[in-house]
Amino acid sequence: MLVLGVTVRIFWRGRALRVRGKCINVSAPSHGSLFVQVRFPAEGSEWVAILGPFNFPPARVGEPMEVVYDPRNLSNSETPEQITDGRLTMAVMVFASVVLVASLATLALG
Repeated sequence: MLVLGVTVRIFWRGRALRVRGKCINVSAPSHGSLFVQVRFPAEGSEWVAILGPFNFPPARVGEPMEVVYDPRNLSNSETPEQITDGRLTMAVMVFASVVLVASLATLALG
């Protein structure tokens, strides 16, 4: 049930909108990965999010970039490259569902 719950959350997290934003800062903490601060329009106002980590920044300061976000949860923001198409997640969800149903059937009948 835990695997099923996690995969459902991952699947729904990936279903979001795309919008053009503007990179306003690129930072590199001590461990070497890069993070990008981006401003984009959302829900009638502007939203600022920190995205990453990246090996290479997807945009320089001042450049436009695409942002994928969930309009119900603006903190769920990523770049399109960070979002998967959901096929692997869907396969894991189906497998976990089959295992769950088989386990419940075995408990009920056995």
